[in-house]
Amino acid sequence: MFRLITLFERLLSLLIVFLLLTATVLWSGRIFGSEVGTLRAVTSPIRMVVPVPEETLCSALGLKSSQLSPRDSATWHVTAETGEEAGVLLSSAPFANEVTGFAGPTPLYIYVDETGIVRSIVAADNAESPDFAKIATEELFGKWTGMEADGVVAKRVDAVSGATFTSNSLINNAKLTLGAYLKKQNEQRRAAPAIGWSRTVAVFFVLLLGFVTAWRYRRVRWLRFVVLVLNVVVTGFWAGQFLSLTILRGWIENGLSPLLYLPTVVMLAVAIIMPYLGKRNYYCTWICPYGSLQRLAWKLPLPKIHLSDKSYRRMRRFRTYVLMALLLALWMGYGLQLLDYEPFTAFLLSAAAPAVVVLGGAFVVAGIFIPTPWCCCLCPVGELLSIAEATGRKKTIDKEKAISQGRGWAGRGARRR
Repeated sequence: MFRLITLFERLLSLLIVFLLLTATVLWSGRIFGSEVGTLRAVTSPIRMVVPVPEETLCSALGLKSSQLSPRDSATWHVTAETGEEAGVLLSSAPFANEVTGFAGPTPLYIYVDETGIVRSIVAADNAESPDFAKIATEELFGKWTGMEADGVVAKRVDAVSGATFTSNSLINNAKLTLGAYLKKQNEQRRAAPAIGWSRTVAVFFVLLLGFVTAWRYRRVRWLRFVVLVLNVVVTGFWAGQFLSLTILRGWIENGLSPLLYLPTVVMLAVAIIMPYLGKRNYYCTWICPYGSLQRLAWKLPLPKIHLSDKSYRRMRRFRTYVLMALLLALWMGYGLQLLDYEPFTAFLLSAAAPAVVVLGGAFVVAGIFIPTPWCCCLCPVGELLSIAEATGRKKTIDKEKAISQGRGWAGRGARRR
């Protein structure tokens, strides 16, 4: 009976965490990839043959010297003068045929390059007032050009004052068209994980080794050290796989393709399941590449600042306050930019912002002297998993402290060395 009550409490805690995250995306008007506001989710274009844009429109799109070849009834492959593939040109007419402005439809031509960046947008023939159309297009197209296609879909944009009907129509055209484009792109990628099968298998091997070590050989320090190194080198820097609040929130907002994100989905599943098997705080202790990097930093033979249990409890309370403040900001439609500074993305060196790399490095350096400072004080993912596990605070803190400082853990009655 006691076990059933404990199971129910943990499931309830997990549900609460899911609802907390879901509440952060409602203001965006999307949930699981579907529009919940005034927009209608469109997955495929209505059969409508759209003519190739005229030369003047191609020039405005920056495609005067490029070759367009039909992709389907509303899109074209773009080939550069050099013969290289340069992206795709989209017509919004079939995707948003029911969207109208002040005087009728406001179709667009949208050029997206090979990397998924919106390079240019022009308005096709329409009956809108030229003055209103100019105000709306200059304001909106300038905001979207240079953004990733999924960013345009997710970004909440207000109507332009003085051209409300026209701008709302343009916004809906762009979002519906790019949403359909992204859905098709994702469907084409679903045949394999985004990082490829070789890296996926490597991540699974590291996860399996960590599981065996945690279950049977957790007192073998050299094996624990190997797992930490592999977490950092393979899972972190080579495969770029980790859990973050940005990723979890993005799945709830835009939907999830399990195969495309297979390694990360398995990480999340393991993080949720292992506490039910008696392995609390498992993800943070045995999987997280950033936590592993901080633990390796702590092993360097330099002077240490040993913290008391009371200090650890204060740090964990502070982490709770940070998470609540961040969630509150997200619930109000603010704070989304703060998620860009989660240090996990520092593993993606070619794409990470310099500020993120500096921030991530600073906590690793601090981890030389204080065990896992980011994990204990600030990590929102760690706090969410802690809430989902519904574990006793003191035991979790004691275990985390022991493992962070490189000591063994024998559960109840563990002695300090």
